[in-house]
Amino acid sequence: MRMTEPVVAEVRDLHVHYPVRHGRRRLTARAVDGVDLSVHEGEIVALVGESGCGKTTVARTLMRLVEPSSGTVSVGGVDITHASGAALRRQRREFQMIFQDPFESLPVNATAVDVVSEGLAIHRADLDAAARRGVALAALEMCGLTPAGTIAHRRIFQLSGGQRQRVAIAAALALQPRLLVADEPVSMLDVSLRAGVIRVLLDMRERLDVAILFITHDLALAGVFADRVAVLYLGRVVEQGRAADVIGTPRHPYTRALVDVMPKAGSGRRTARGLLSGEPPNATATAPGCRFAPRCPLYRQLGEPERCRAEQPLLTDAAPEHQVACHFSDLAKSPTPKENTT
Repeated sequence: MRMTEPVVAEVRDLHVHYPVRHGRRRLTARAVDGVDLSVHEGEIVALVGESGCGKTTVARTLMRLVEPSSGTVSVGGVDITHASGAALRRQRREFQMIFQDPFESLPVNATAVDVVSEGLAIHRADLDAAARRGVALAALEMCGLTPAGTIAHRRIFQLSGGQRQRVAIAAALALQPRLLVADEPVSMLDVSLRAGVIRVLLDMRERLDVAILFITHDLALAGVFADRVAVLYLGRVVEQGRAADVIGTPRHPYTRALVDVMPKAGSGRRTARGLLSGEPPNATATAPGCRFAPRCPLYRQLGEPERCRAEQPLLTDAAPEHQVACHFSDLAKSPTPKENTT
């Protein structure tokens, strides 16, 4: 079981707040607001949520591309929350990131082998140019870009989206990191290319025992790809646990709604049941209580309980290795009631 393996990366009570202006007022946007998350050796954890929920900010903060407002960030047991300069560079080999858009994240005029070799030149000073090229070619081959000798000298603009993303994966894995952070790595690709990239990531996990933090808005994809799932809503984790448990028996109304709109087996279509009404509150909102309450069908079904308006729910154990932040999580196990929108 992966949960018994050593922790490769974790964030504790992570907050990322930004100052914003609203007219003449200065407000604070709470992009991430108290997230606890860990990834174990060889484990795939999916961080799931709607656009704007804070999942990419969590990933970029873990990579130290964004400064945390408070909380701690650790990789390989080393606290890197305030690391900088040479100390941070030494740790960077341990964790690598694949960005969402392969059409923007790679230098279009560079060759594939140059892209993969760049990180090696920074982090593997013990390798000469010939050795770096050999490692780069092996990484390209491992990621399914065969024959690597042919692909190696193609420039990025000559490659398809799927090939570009495989080059990005090869560049990350050439450094043999302990953690790979994949930020929506297939969302910009055609459906026909997505499965190939996912297979590469799964193969890398099995062959290299690399841990993966997988950022996605697609709960169905998370269910087939990840060992564990953490569901994020407005900067807070509202449910987390084994993927089969979170998707099979969701205990938070938001997760329940996401499950309800997943394509059903054999239909290929998403259902209308569970679609949420209303828009998420602004990230600058400071009202007490559950942030999901304004959109929660269970909250309305129960007659808008005072507790939901006044008390922010905390993550608590709903079952072994399954945590949920909902005052009425036992009731959320039932299918989301169909809302009357007339």
